Amino acid sequence: MPMRALITGIAGFAGSHLAELLLKRRFKVSGIDYPGSSLNNLSSCLDKVKLYQVDLNNFPLLKEAVSDCQPDLLFHLAAVSSVQDSWENRELTLRTNIIGTMNLMESCRHLTHLPRILLVSSSEVYGAVDEEKQPITEETPLQPRSPYAVSKAALELLGLQYLHSENYPIYLVRPFNHTGPRQLDSFVCSSFARQISEIDKGLREPVLRVGDLSVRRDFSDVRDMVRGYLMVVEKGKVGRVYNLCAGKAYSIQKVVDILLSLSSSKIKVLQDPSRLRVGEIPLSYGDHSRVRREVGWEPTITLNKTLKDTLNYWRGSVGNT
Repeated sequence: MPMRALITGIAGFAGSHLAELLLKRRFKVSGIDYPGSSLNNLSSCLDKVKLYQVDLNNFPLLKEAVSDCQPDLLFHLAAVSSVQDSWENRELTLRTNIIGTMNLMESCRHLTHLPRILLVSSSEVYGAVDEEKQPITEETPLQPRSPYAVSKAALELLGLQYLHSENYPIYLVRPFNHTGPRQLDSFVCSSFARQISEIDKGLREPVLRVGDLSVRRDFSDVRDMVRGYLMVVEKGKVGRVYNLCAGKAYSIQKVVDILLSLSSSKIKVLQDPSRLRVGEIPLSYGDHSRVRREVGWEPTITLNKTLKDTLNYWRGSVGNT
């Protein structure tokens, strides 16, 4: 009998890629997503998954959905996931990301057996780390700088409480930046890819609007990332935190250069003041030696391929009505 997997946030960017991976691995896949969410990301597999459109803050319906699934593995990806949105919607962020997680844990309490539970945190919990103390390891002190980061730090502590007090099999990952096809264009790589796709189709002036190109970040491919999620719950240690990252820093200028090299258009790059962030962290990159050593995961997809695939995704999406 195939193993049963439940993904919260299944219709999202990473959730949809995880669903495709699990289906390829012969899992029986179910998913939870917010009522009314777009299901476009699931177009390749919607007929192969069982979907529950439930708010994490609606405990009775959430409990019913989890009970119906009886999962062997539970991947908790659902969250208010934008740092910027978390400033504008602080209460919603904390309620969804913390209380929603508690509701999910409580929904598992009366299952026939407890599933292995992966809680997806974020590298944002590390905050600003001095350059000489990078790459960032799992032992780096947490210094959350946004409501989103606070919610993810709390998610980790909540998971550990369920592990130590109630023997829940909890696994924890801290993903660094990841990008790829289907990412919202509010994120930097996807924003640039969409702009260039629209320029190539003559839908906007040949100007790429950017923020601070000197910022350096650790970018992985979302398909590598979700493979890491599965490997951690299969091979990782209960209660252990794992960084998932490329282990190298790329400047935003490098991202722009790669994307422009994939376009035949002559494009001007213009810094847009509205895209500059106050207090932007100049450098953030992680150390993935723990997950490589203990789990056997490391990224395999190059940044060039990731950006090419992201650009092709937007080329197939923009201007099509």
